[in-house]
Amino acid sequence: MKAMIDDDAEKMEIGYMPVNKKEKEEGLLSFEDGSSYSYEIIKSDRRTMALQVKKSGEVVVRIPKGLSFRSGHELAQKNKSWVYTHMKGIQASLKKKEEFHWEEGAKVLLLGKSYILRVVPDSWRKNFRVSIRERELILAGPAEKQAGPELEMVIKEVMKLFYRQEARKYLEKKTAGWAADMKIGYSRIAVRDQATRWGSCSTKGNLNFNWRLVLLPEELADYVVVHELAHRIHMNHSRAFWGVVEGKLPDYRLRRKLLKSYEEEIYGNY
Repeated sequence: MKAMIDDDAEKMEIGYMPVNKKEKEEGLLSFEDGSSYSYEIIKSDRRTMALQVKKSGEVVVRIPKGLSFRSGHELAQKNKSWVYTHMKGIQASLKKKEEFHWEEGAKVLLLGKSYILRVVPDSWRKNFRVSIRERELILAGPAEKQAGPELEMVIKEVMKLFYRQEARKYLEKKTAGWAADMKIGYSRIAVRDQATRWGSCSTKGNLNFNWRLVLLPEELADYVVVHELAHRIHMNHSRAFWGVVEGKLPDYRLRRKLLKSYEEEIYGNY
């Protein structure tokens, strides 16, 4: 049995032997610590069975229409420890997300380092301004005019604008440096608010980067930039493409793995 992981869920794939027909059913997994998780078995036109733990905390067993529900229950029970491990991780992430607020004293990221967000009310200012002081990000402006959720939304939008401005300067400089090193040309750079992608490269040579790269350690931003520049030579993920990436970043596999580990926090809070 091999584990397949995608952007939407933890997924485990397994082959099957056809049996009989049916549609939806629920089950329950109980654990030694007293916790229990319900799961749903869904039949569909597929050729394999799949056990999923979604990022939302739902546990789903997908089976072919030709199998009995018993097969789905057996798959869930057989892999209950796998479900338990992933559910605990998801619950911890959801709790962390709930606890994060854009407010005075919040810990925020910049270039992979943690900074304390300071909100400084300044009635003389019409707009907010963000500045960096040692390990603090100072947001000064008319904070006294808003309160609660309204102020938090304003702070979040101001910070996102600050990050995007920083990201453009940062990524333009980094891309120019790597392009010269790799002797690769490109057309233009766009910094976008992409939902799940860190970067992309068009056939015309345009490079798109996610502004959230400015939150990450520099070596991970380097990996994304080199990755997209390598697509100027190979518009695919062939062995030759990865050879270009490895030629510049021999440890690219580790960087790719670390980049994945940041995704939940980054996309959850920023």
